[in-house]
Amino acid sequence: MDLGLGGRVVVVTGGASNIGKAICTQFAAEGATVALFDLDGAMAERTAAEITAAGGSVTPYLVDLTDVDATEAAASAVAVDLGPIDVLVNNVGWNGTAEFFLDLTPQRWELAYRRNLFPTLNATRAVLPTMVERRSGAIVSISSDAGFGEFRMADYGAMKAGVLSFSRTIAKEYGRFGIRSNVVCPGLVLPDPDDVGEHSLWAVDTKMGPAQVENITSGIPLRRRSEAVDIAWSVVFLASAQARQLTGQVLSVSGGFAMPR
Repeated sequence: MDLGLGGRVVVVTGGASNIGKAICTQFAAEGATVALFDLDGAMAERTAAEITAAGGSVTPYLVDLTDVDATEAAASAVAVDLGPIDVLVNNVGWNGTAEFFLDLTPQRWELAYRRNLFPTLNATRAVLPTMVERRSGAIVSISSDAGFGEFRMADYGAMKAGVLSFSRTIAKEYGRFGIRSNVVCPGLVLPDPDDVGEHSLWAVDTKMGPAQVENITSGIPLRRRSEAVDIAWSVVFLASAQARQLTGQVLSVSGGFAMPR
């Protein structure tokens, strides 16, 4: 099936590793021209080299998505280097150790906001004006099943719920300009141990041992955890011409762990 992504310019934030890397790889395989935004320059270069070696088109950009000016500059650079941006994938996210709410500090709440919700607002603001001008564009934002409410994820879940609400608002406000905005919610996706950079959320102690992973897996209706490529396929579809009538939708890719309505 031709997804109509050949030659499309796609920005993927947090594209250097794990889910972001899989998203960049899949878009490149579909013939898209990918701009990889990441704070980890070394991982971004490594991922770009792998995709290029496989015949894909990808350009890494060192970007701090919590910096408004830097994000706007990067979006402008993509337009000059690669052409107008057709697709934005808001993938940047971070979660610290799982704690009960009363064990979290206001400083941790602020960090959760700065690394989860703010980058989605920031990148969308940088890209949306030219999409409006061209009356075309697709935005796919990565939230989380934690956004529906999850044990010991009060701060992270709240920010991911914010991504859900924001994305649906964009769909309602800018649909008249031909812009679609959808959300993909991954369940637990474990990275390859060699695919964890210093800025990855997996670079911290998540307090998740084999027993906890197995317990989570046993509670999934399909009895298997999602892999990064499962998320990537869903993102690519929602960005494609085949999903032209889909906007404001939330897709949980978790084997049935969450079933949003």
